[in-house]
Amino acid sequence: MTSLPKKELLRIANSVVKIPDDYELTIEDYLESENAEGEAIFLWTGQKRDEAISVHLDAQGNLTYLSIDRQEKEPAAIAMDEVEKRKCAEQFLCTHYPDAWKDLTFSKTKKLSHADRFYYEQIVMGLPLEHAGCYMDIDPLGEVVTFSSSYKGVRRIPEIPSTLISKEKLKEHIGHTLQFRLKIHSLHSEVHDVEQGGLYLVYEPNAVFRKYRAANLCPETKMSSDEGEGEGETYVPLPTFSLKKVRRDLGIAEVVGITENLEMIREVDMGKERGIVWRDRNWQVMEKDLSMDGFFRRQTEDTVKAFVSKRSGKVRSFIWFMERKGDRQLTREECYTIAIEFLEWVIPEYFGFLQLTVPKAGDENEEQENWDDDIDDDIKEAFVFTAHNGHGIPVDSIVTVTVNRTTGLVDYYNGPDFDSEQLRQLPIKPALTEERAKEIFMSHLDFELKWDHNYGEEESDTLVYRLCDVKSRTPIRYIDAITGEVRHWKRNP
Repeated sequence: MTSLPKKELLRIANSVVKIPDDYELTIEDYLESENAEGEAIFLWTGQKRDEAISVHLDAQGNLTYLSIDRQEKEPAAIAMDEVEKRKCAEQFLCTHYPDAWKDLTFSKTKKLSHADRFYYEQIVMGLPLEHAGCYMDIDPLGEVVTFSSSYKGVRRIPEIPSTLISKEKLKEHIGHTLQFRLKIHSLHSEVHDVEQGGLYLVYEPNAVFRKYRAANLCPETKMSSDEGEGEGETYVPLPTFSLKKVRRDLGIAEVVGITENLEMIREVDMGKERGIVWRDRNWQVMEKDLSMDGFFRRQTEDTVKAFVSKRSGKVRSFIWFMERKGDRQLTREECYTIAIEFLEWVIPEYFGFLQLTVPKAGDENEEQENWDDDIDDDIKEAFVFTAHNGHGIPVDSIVTVTVNRTTGLVDYYNGPDFDSEQLRQLPIKPALTEERAKEIFMSHLDFELKWDHNYGEEESDTLVYRLCDVKSRTPIRYIDAITGEVRHWKRNP
């Protein structure tokens, strides 16, 4: 298909939703992909940078994504009920995809904190095809605040198996391969079925996200993310804790290393944390580049970013995007000493719960590459520390410190995301055995059929069984090692 001119795509984007007069066009980018589909991305931001409207179109001007984020909005005097909201969703879908009703069917509603989400999908065998439809979030006033579509016309009907493997055989197979790891995880009441968020001692099964082809016992390649975790890694205890280096009255600027030539340019409320951004007082944008790259450059270039816990007031993470180079030529061993002293200084209460992770050959810089590919790795030494409870049980938390070899300064720090005092109060041994945890898991285990989409050279859909809890129909994440309760997700991922 022929792509529309850029001016026409911008006109269409402006017509999707009314853009307030005080909003500024911040991103205007036109992307081309190898399959020549293309995409146009537009972002308008208000005077308050946390208010924005985002519109994505394909090369033919079809709406593929809409997001309206307004912080201050008048509450609805009389909020719409679900039936009225669904009508608003369907009117919006008719406007942008009038032919969709031939292919898509309303499938489900999900309650969100700020809106109701309505799904419209292509149904085969009573099951929705993965990524073959759209969803819309409708707020109490009936406004579409989110629209996301992967609909491109009716997808080819996938091959339907003539017979399905029995759930009994699947259960038998799972029973032979099921293994658990005793770990400490931070569970959140918004996500897991726990009354109060915090640290829990749990048995973690290896089969959480495993999927099986419905026609046979062949597992799909997408396995639980923790299978094989830690293979080839070794762990080294930290040096003896030195009390004389500890200072507890640290300010944010002191921890991050903020100097007088830097000024704070943004502070954003991020729920449990606040984000703070500094930049050189004399920094000036070189050109008004509305591309995605230009936007992220304006947001990030020569900045220092930190995340601060609202509860404790302490820095949880920071990163220097501003280049710092000095005359020193520190060895990795010298940088390690600096990293250890930094941890003693900043989080002394966690020091006894950390150990250095020594990766297998070839993975030394993997953590560093993950957080920023543009920073010069030749002058950085990254150290990854895993947490434990002091009695051999791992905590699902990683601490990272990256030291600049030419300055001896910490350019990146990502601290623990759990409360050390809560860890101290947690039981150090499970109350039930792994065998009992397995019995509980198997008694709650069931399977759901779903279509799994493969994005290979030839896209295809395969009917698979996914493991789930017999009641909640969501994945069983853990078995509580103290109470024996099943800890599952509140919603499907």
